[in-house]
Order: sequence, then structure tokens, then C-alpha cells
Amino acid sequence: MTYAIFDIETRIDKSLVKSVYAPKEDISDREAYERLRAERVAESGSDFLPISFHVPVSIAVGVVDGDAVLADVETLCANDYGEEAIVRNFWERVERFNGTLVSFNGRNFDLPVLELHALKYGCRAPRYFNQRFGHRYRYSEEGHYDLYDFIGNHGVNRIRGGFDLLCKLIGLRGKGEIDGSMVQDLWEQGRLAEIHEYCREDVVQTYFLLLRVELMRGRIDQGRFDAAWAATERFRDQLEETDVPGEGSAGPS
Repeated sequence: MTYAIFDIETRIDKSLVKSVYAPKEDISDREAYERLRAERVAESGSDFLPISFHVPVSIAVGVVDGDAVLADVETLCANDYGEEAIVRNFWERVERFNGTLVSFNGRNFDLPVLELHALKYGCRAPRYFNQRFGHRYRYSEEGHYDLYDFIGNHGVNRIRGGFDLLCKLIGLRGKGEIDGSMVQDLWEQGRLAEIHEYCREDVVQTYFLLLRVELMRGRIDQGRFDAAWAATERFRDQLEETDVPGEGSAGPS
């Protein structure tokens, strides 16, 4: 089985916030956005807005071959960038791809955001949307393998600390200087290259988490794990991984 690991980063569509929450008020898009953020913090303690207001600004995809080796990680439309272009490119690839999509929390966030933008831009993805037990069926891993969903036993357990914790648990670096809460500001400052790099790094670490989960499940043996680990040294070097003394290591023992 071949895998395509994906991750997205998003900005907030402030004009949409304004049109939904303050359509007749004489306030700016930013003012409407800041007011909604404040309301969310007061209600839930978090300023995370509903996925309907999120716009993909970066999508990274890493292809894992039949030997469980991460072959490459690509930022979609890096040389011909556009928000609509990256969404269309993603759905065109999904329709052509015969393997399994892999994500971390993609069922709750990444794919719903991308589905809404398929609706927005009129993207066609009949195979994805019409397979009865395909990508959208929660308890099948054939179309979409969500590692957060699997590790959390499909919602029975909530992994406090999320992706950062799990990466550090197995000896990876985890989140670096950038996290998802910073993407909006980075985008507004025109620092798209940094967003792309952050997105790419998340895909790389999702791969190593996948590798460890597959070993745990017995779907690859130790020899295959070790071979894949050795073959992907360049990706670990790019992460500038540092093991903490006394902690577990993602690598071979």
C-alpha cells in the first residue's frame, strides 16, 4: 500500500466573517474578526474560529512508497501559487491517487476545510465523495488513515498535547518556533515561505509517527522499520532532530 501524507495551513476569511456576523454594521472586516475572536475566547477560552471561515494557504503532500519509505514532500503549486489553485490541485491528485491518504486530525479539520473549498470553487471529486466506505467513512482506513483518530481510539481518548506531545513522546522534535496559532499573522506579514516550511515539517513528522504506529500494529516488522528509518535520514536532518537524554527515541534501538 502506498500512502500520501498531507497537511494544510489556513488563514481566516475576515470578509466572510463580516458578511455572516455583521452584514449591516458599519465596521471593517478586521473589526468583525476581532470581535468574533473575543466572543470565542469568552465562550470557550480559545480564539479558534469555526472551520467554515478557514482558507487553505499551504498544502504539503508526502508520498510513502511500498517499502514504507518517505520518497518526497511537495508543497502544492509552489511555483504557480494561488489559494484556488492549491485546492484544485489537491482534489485532482486525490481523484488520481489509488493509495491511502494519511493525516493527523485530518478528519476533523483538514478534509472538512478542503471539502468546503471544493464546494466554493466547484471542484469535482466524485470518487472521493461517492464511495460508500471510502475516504469519508470514519472506521475504514482504506481511503483515509487519520493517526489522531486511530491513536485516540476514534474519540474514546483525547490526546492532551496532540501532535506535539506524540512527536516528542517518540523522540522527534515536535513543534518548532512556529505553531498553527501563528499562521494568520505570518500570512498577513507576507511570510508565506515560512508557512510552507512549517506545513512541510508537519508532514515529515507525521511520516515518522506513521512509521512507529505501523510498527506497533505489526503491519511492518522491525527490519522493514529499520530500513525505512535509514533511508529517510535526510528528512530527520532537515528537522534538526535532537533526542532528549532518558527519553524514548523514534529510531532503531
